[in-house]
Amino acid sequence: MNIVDILRLDIDDIEKEFSQIASTLGNLGLSNYEARSYVALLLRTHGTTEEVAELAMVPRTSAYKALRSLENKGFAIEIGGRPSVYHPVSVEEVRERTMRELNEVFAKLSSIKGLLSEKGTPELVYTVYGRKKVLTKIGEMLDSAMSTFMISSPKMQDIRSDLSSHFRDAMARGVKITIITEPGIKAPSADEVFRRKGLIATDVIVDGTMAMIATEDLDLCGFSDNPLIAAHLENFLHMVKGFAP
Repeated sequence: MNIVDILRLDIDDIEKEFSQIASTLGNLGLSNYEARSYVALLLRTHGTTEEVAELAMVPRTSAYKALRSLENKGFAIEIGGRPSVYHPVSVEEVRERTMRELNEVFAKLSSIKGLLSEKGTPELVYTVYGRKKVLTKIGEMLDSAMSTFMISSPKMQDIRSDLSSHFRDAMARGVKITIITEPGIKAPSADEVFRRKGLIATDVIVDGTMAMIATEDLDLCGFSDNPLIAAHLENFLHMVKGFAP
């Protein structure tokens, strides 16, 4: 039985509903199949890959990948067994986590806005939504670096997985790379690696002229090419680096 049977909607109606949900969840970094699978888990309260695939109307192999990704992104929990059973992270927990991350990022952006007001400089802050787009932006910033690249992140493992070749290429160009990450996490190629517990956001500085602040899960970021913003954030990262254990 699939979701059309359960909700007693025709296929056009349910596709419209799924499209709206997927579009919204896409802003949190979920793909269409991931959004469908998450909704299916919420409807069932738990399920195997096969059960989720049938309910969400996605291919079984795609459901397997979607569920593993949902677990990595904090939307699902896998319970061991044969076969494995997945449980959804509650909507309330996802909402609280997302709002907390948004508040942290926009608190930083508000601080930056105040700095610009004091300096009498126009605001140049752009917002990027979605984990894939945020990682792509970090890669673009790394590729554009001419002299220095600083990054502080609790998600360095994910960044290394997606962007390791970009780090190597930048090192080969002579870019000085400084990384601040959590203890025990393998870092990409870099000149300096500092470690600190409790990092709550991803901060990036390029050549002292471009800056990015992203949420803990890399689902949303603010980007600016204003040197004053970059200098402000760079000073903050130097302080973090100085206190890194």
